Amino acid sequence: MTLRDDWPRAPGSYATGAEDSPVAIAVIGKAEVDVPPGSYRIMGSLRSANIGVEKVIINIVSDPRIRYLIVCGREDGHYPGDALLALSENGVDERMGIIGAKAQFACLPDLDHEMVDRFLDQVTVVDLLDPKESEGDIDWEDPLFVFEGWRNEELLRVAQECAEKGPAEYPAPPMHIDIPGLLEDRMDFGEALNDEINRMTDLMLRMPGDALSLDSLNITVSETFAVVMDPVEGLMLEVPTVTFHRRLKSYLTGNE
Repeated sequence: MTLRDDWPRAPGSYATGAEDSPVAIAVIGKAEVDVPPGSYRIMGSLRSANIGVEKVIINIVSDPRIRYLIVCGREDGHYPGDALLALSENGVDERMGIIGAKAQFACLPDLDHEMVDRFLDQVTVVDLLDPKESEGDIDWEDPLFVFEGWRNEELLRVAQECAEKGPAEYPAPPMHIDIPGLLEDRMDFGEALNDEINRMTDLMLRMPGDALSLDSLNITVSETFAVVMDPVEGLMLEVPTVTFHRRLKSYLTGNE
């Protein structure tokens, strides 16, 4: 097995631990977790049911030693925890939408079925999410919540159990996924997504119905740097990925 020097592949809010650990931990929401690094290979925060899940998949399939994904924390407004759990149970549809997910835009447009199948075959998803219902609207300024003693104890116990029972390294080489834009550490994707939704919906509310072209596509300026031009507003936009942006616009304009 040969890992790339730039593992983890996708940037984000995470910490890396023991290289030989088979455990990845996705903490839903903004949380302070006190688990020793030797208990996991990678542990990070997940706050979106689309780009965030894509990044989890990219980082896991690029390291065959990871065989467990523990989903913990408390659900938030985007329902990212539910999206991961629904993905593990149901997979994706023909358009890469996560089947059965509660989130309004739970989809993986930058990935394909082969990548998702590899992820689902490589890892066992362990559900420690509690509570499973969101307590309110999406708020990117939510304060940190601290894992209570029982949460830390449960997470540490389950991580140790996973490490002890195996299985061995996944019997295939690392799957290296290169997606222009998504693998660059250049923006807070959660806030960018929120801003983009607000911008699009505000534009649609300001325009008369007969003036809004649902078929108008943004012009791709750079696939590598994920920059597009909106022909309606005449704006240059930095987006998470060009593919994701197109899918989001289709969704918001009712073309999904």
